[in-house]
Amino acid sequence: MAPGEGAGGHDTDGRPGPEEEAASAPRLALVCGLLFAVIALMILLPRSRGASSLLTAFIGGALVVAVTAARVPRRWVIRISCVVALVATVSVVGIWAAGDNGTTASLGMTTLLVVAVPAGIVSALRDARTVSVQAVFGAIAIYLVVGLGFALAMNFDARVTSDAYFAQVRDASLSQYVYYSYVTLATLGYGDLTPATAVGRLLAVIETIAGSLYLVTALSLVVSRIGTERSPRPSG
Repeated sequence: MAPGEGAGGHDTDGRPGPEEEAASAPRLALVCGLLFAVIALMILLPRSRGASSLLTAFIGGALVVAVTAARVPRRWVIRISCVVALVATVSVVGIWAAGDNGTTASLGMTTLLVVAVPAGIVSALRDARTVSVQAVFGAIAIYLVVGLGFALAMNFDARVTSDAYFAQVRDASLSQYVYYSYVTLATLGYGDLTPATAVGRLLAVIETIAGSLYLVTALSLVVSRIGTERSPRPSG
């Protein structure tokens, strides 16, 4: 054990030691990879109960990984994993029992993912002593979560108003919401899907601005400061 370092890889001041900081990078990289996989499944899977069941189970796994990346105590990881497994099981049963395509269950699990990932990343990085590659992975993961969050908001708006969200499609699928969200977030603007409602246009404007500002401020700042020491947090 190195001088000044306590058990579990933590320094005596309670901050994670170098070994634990290095271990966070592959965990956050895995979170990014799982988020990419979730997005790909949302876009590629057909509208069916089997596909929704697969997506729900996969999102549950991503939630467990996000909690693990947060370095919470093992007993809480086990408890949260049990809760996620229970929710995922109930959601899958509901998908087959309800006889629909299971979109509501998938959206519920996705909402949990959108909330859990940023919380896990903040928890994993809050005590890091230097800005490292793990911070880059964390910033990328949050960017991906922002796209999912806007896709959820679009779907919610369409469900509440019962109006067609897109001018080109009457009954849009989850795949189309996710695809449109990331096209808007990245300011690509292909034009194959356009919002048909005032709220939809407002969400598009907000997402475009948020995506642009995030890339040129938060992400670029993290990348430019890799290797620099963070200022210690004031005690008390």
